[in-house]
Amino acid sequence: MKTIKNKKIVFLQKNRFNNGFGLVDAILSLSLLAGIITYGVYFSSLRLSTVYNSNLIRSVNKEIERDIERLKLDLWSLFYNQNEGKYELSDLECSDLAANIINLPSWNTQSNKSGEISQSWRPGEERSKVFSGNKVLITRELSISSPLDDESLNNSIGTLNYRVEWGVENKHWLSIDLGAEAHSWCKQII
Repeated sequence: MKTIKNKKIVFLQKNRFNNGFGLVDAILSLSLLAGIITYGVYFSSLRLSTVYNSNLIRSVNKEIERDIERLKLDLWSLFYNQNEGKYELSDLECSDLAANIINLPSWNTQSNKSGEISQSWRPGEERSKVFSGNKVLITRELSISSPLDDESLNNSIGTLNYRVEWGVENKHWLSIDLGAEAHSWCKQII
């Protein structure tokens, strides 16, 4: 009987080491697996967020670039007489740039503050899939000033400021200075 007991103990000891994982090993391997999966999901979502922000910035830049090109075409056609093939304008039209810009076909105005004129739009999904859901608002503001901040000079400098809002972000995106003299429309008075 003693030999059967000894063989049974030896058999149990061999099975204990050969049957696979124990409880501690199982808990340790499951916690390591959970940690690896958690870090994988975190870094994957971080990467997707970075890709989304990159696509959003690229799409906003393209939308603003399209708007600037549309304004440039409108400004070039302003005061142009196609029959005679030249620009026709008076000195009064050169001194007040705001009225000229406001009357452009691509400018719908709404006054926010005195001296500032703005236009806002939400690019649609047809421009880029990033814009789906109307989450992005682009605002174009015009402010008029005189050269060197001298009130005795005319108001011939216009600044276009672009702001972009999405989510909780509200960022100044771009500023462009416009002047009628840049296209040689106006005569320099000496």
